[in-house]
Amino acid sequence: MIILFHPRTVRPKNRRFPLAILSIAAVLEGKEDYIIVDGNLDADAGETIDRIASENDVELLAVSVMPGPQMVAAIPVCREFRRRHPSVPIVWGGYFPSLYTDAALNARYVDVAIRGQGEETLPELLAALRKERKLGTIRGLSFKDDFGLHVYNPDRPLTSPTDFPSLPYHRLQDVGRYLLPTFLGTRTAVHQASMGCPFRCQFCGVVPIFDGRQKMETPERTVSKLSHLKATYGANAIQFYDNNFFLNESHASEQAERMIPLGMRWWAEGRIDTVLRYSDATWRAIRRSGAAMIFFGAESGSDEVLIQM
Repeated sequence: MIILFHPRTVRPKNRRFPLAILSIAAVLEGKEDYIIVDGNLDADAGETIDRIASENDVELLAVSVMPGPQMVAAIPVCREFRRRHPSVPIVWGGYFPSLYTDAALNARYVDVAIRGQGEETLPELLAALRKERKLGTIRGLSFKDDFGLHVYNPDRPLTSPTDFPSLPYHRLQDVGRYLLPTFLGTRTAVHQASMGCPFRCQFCGVVPIFDGRQKMETPERTVSKLSHLKATYGANAIQFYDNNFFLNESHASEQAERMIPLGMRWWAEGRIDTVLRYSDATWRAIRRSGAAMIFFGAESGSDEVLIQM
């Protein structure tokens, strides 16, 4: 069995789908025995993980870790898990080990770090743990060799979300507890329709991970997933977690037109200089599709300050 652990990141009222862990679960579904433990849902996640490991033959503890509260929540659980189950490997994936790989591997309880997307890397790691391939042949993987030195394998090319299976929401403990009210609607879900961003803002942690690349899900597939969330779980609003949702006008226009029949309010993030080039027709489609807010980031409204920066 593989344990997929999403450490706590938010207060209960802000709980959302653990998309990172669900993305890994999607590629394991029907192929591996796994269980999801979400610290945002389970207040005693560490004890739950310990119980699962005590009652089952666990091959791997896979942990998704972002800098900040999630890392703080992950450390004590992983440290105690290593103490109680020293023979079970622990792998960290997500933003923290992707950005700070050496720091992650310096922890005695972290054996392997996955950089960037993990959907293809984790199954290959499982094959290596089963002696079916070598750790050194797996792209996107960093690990400690027999002398404790850190080994960095080559990066893995970015893959479009369209090329991966749909997320197995049914494997969550209670889907309804993730669909909470927001200003958008009474049952708000989250979705990420693209990975990466082509811009290289100096303040952004996405840049060193994806190296100026972005891959987008097709509008048809995005709307199919949203339709599933609405029909199966009663979702009536969407928060898009894309780093740059409005990269391409033709893509945004088609997606908006396809979303209109859903009747779902939504928000997403974009760049001011990108959307200023959109036509009035595209903006009318975006408004009809249910867009309630666009989140823009700005370093400063002053050209002089920008030049100084």
